[in-house]
Amino acid sequence: MTRRKYRSQAGIILDILEVLAREGPQPATRLMYTANLPYNRLRETLLRLVDEGLVEETEDRHYRITEKGREALRVLRDARRVLETLGYKF
Repeated sequence: MTRRKYRSQAGIILDILEVLAREGPQPATRLMYTANLPYNRLRETLLRLVDEGLVEETEDRHYRITEKGREALRVLRDARRVLETLGYKF
């Protein structure tokens, strides 16, 4: 039996934003595989990110990171560095 790696909500958001920043607009199914999330968890998180203005949905149902999302990504990366330096998992 394989153990699943736990990711915090912040870690999941960081992963989604990193994928969108690195690979550009993605349909939900592709994002599901690249961010390694089950569809229901991805959909719930994407809806929240869209509501918060960090991600937007395009007319062709792709998701892309916004400028606000890029700023959040910078903050989350900094937070991860600090926490990992202190020995915490992000």
